[in-house]
Order: sequence, then C-alpha cells, then structure tokens
Amino acid sequence: MEFLNSLLTVEDEERSQSEIIGWWEKRRILYNLIVLVCGLVSLGFMQILVYLREGRGLSVHIGIVGFALVCNVCYTLGWITEIGAPRAKTYGPKMFKAGLYFTLFFVFLPAFLHVVFSILNLLEGI
Repeated sequence: MEFLNSLLTVEDEERSQSEIIGWWEKRRILYNLIVLVCGLVSLGFMQILVYLREGRGLSVHIGIVGFALVCNVCYTLGWITEIGAPRAKTYGPKMFKAGLYFTLFFVFLPAFLHVVFSILNLLEGI
C-alpha cells in the first residue's frame, strides 16, 4: 500500500485544471495495469471452475471490452470531479484509491460468484 501511496502524491496544493487532468492521465496506465492483472487473475480462476462452451467465448470477450470502456469512463470522472471540487492535495489520491477499489470489487465479483455457485452445486450433489 505504501508503494501505491508514493505513486499518488500531489506536489502542489494549488493546481490548474490542466495540471489536475495531467496528474490523473499520468496514472491512467497504472490504473489499467492493476485492473488488467486483477482481471486476468479473476478470469483464470473462473476458467479453473467453469468450462466455457463453444459460442460463449465471444460474449465473454465483448463483456470484457465493454467493462474496460466503462472503467475508463468512470476513471475520467475522477479528474472531472476534482476540477469541480475544492482543490485539496488529498482529493486525487483518495478518489483514485476509492475508484480502484470499487472497480476491483466488480473485477473479482464474477470469480467470487463462481466459487459460491460451484460450492452450491457440489452441495446439491451430496
């Protein structure tokens, strides 16, 4: 967590709108990499639990692309809300973390649900 905090520091209290946008956009790659790695872990875990039948793979990939687009639209809302909010050094880092945790909840939710349904299916067979 300390490593993430060091990447989210804000140098100046007073920043212009373009500096706020720049701060967020410099960290977009980090955000996408974290979501990508966690998404791959989640998908890998689901692959272990569930065999994807033919024809379902395309809808899964479309869903992944759609989710990535929605994540990035929501990420953009971070700097939009910071521009409209009172400018504090802690706003950007706090919103980055809150948005990241919110996104990761939805990244891991399908894997969690697969575990729950797999356990329920196993219990039904007993």
